[in-house]
Amino acid sequence: MKNLIIMKKTLFLLGGLLISVATTAQVKTPALSPKAEVEQTVGLTEIEVDYYRPSLRGRDMHKDILPEGKKWRFGANKNTTISFDTEVNFGGTKVAAGEYAMYALVGEKEWTITLYNGTDNWGLPANWDASKVVAETVVPVTKNKNKVETFTISFDNLDVDYFDLVVEWEHTKLPIRVDLPTKELATASIQAAMKGSPSGRDYYDAANYYLNANIELESALEYINKSIAMHDNAPFYYIRNKALILGAMGRNEEAIETAKLSLKMAKEAGSEEYVRKNEESIKKWSK
Repeated sequence: MKNLIIMKKTLFLLGGLLISVATTAQVKTPALSPKAEVEQTVGLTEIEVDYYRPSLRGRDMHKDILPEGKKWRFGANKNTTISFDTEVNFGGTKVAAGEYAMYALVGEKEWTITLYNGTDNWGLPANWDASKVVAETVVPVTKNKNKVETFTISFDNLDVDYFDLVVEWEHTKLPIRVDLPTKELATASIQAAMKGSPSGRDYYDAANYYLNANIELESALEYINKSIAMHDNAPFYYIRNKALILGAMGRNEEAIETAKLSLKMAKEAGSEEYVRKNEESIKKWSK
């Protein structure tokens, strides 16, 4: 009898647990316009785009989804947002670091893209506030040969100082130019590091940046020399960078001699890539 009572209590508790689970379960269905998060570092700026991606599903983009001459939420569901952790120049307008909603006025030959200071809207704001528009740029439509089924935002033409934010859907392609303050940020970082106790790597990175940006070449040469001096046995790619800096300064004879040293070291290290690069540079500077 005692065992029977215990069994009944156990069954009762299990039944209650199953009922509890059943009443708290939620229906899960797939989203027709799934959310996407795209992150990209360009130069010294972090960019993130959050948006929902609608698909055509047999519809015509202009006739059935995006009527021309009307503002659009730039995706599906909640408004699309873009964030920058530094100041940028968006389509010709300076924009402070922060997060912004993106909207578009759709046209056949051009779209007007707007950054809006207010990101908590479901679609378009109920009351459009012109004072919250932080940037607006007109982007000519480029035709895609291949049909893009799903609305896509991506990053292309990446450079340390700029990139294109590319929007594609159906046969429409919109490259939005965004310029970055990389030179100012990198220069400030170098100047701050040089006031402290820079390491050999700090000197090398500073020299490398100045070389690639083709600025402050005298300082670049000073820094690469200090970096090499701080190594017991500086690697061949350090020596090559010194050769490149000398070449950029027009000091070709010194560049050739330095490149020959890097070439010798690269052969000893078995680096075919740097053997080829040094040989090409020596040939170039010898003309």
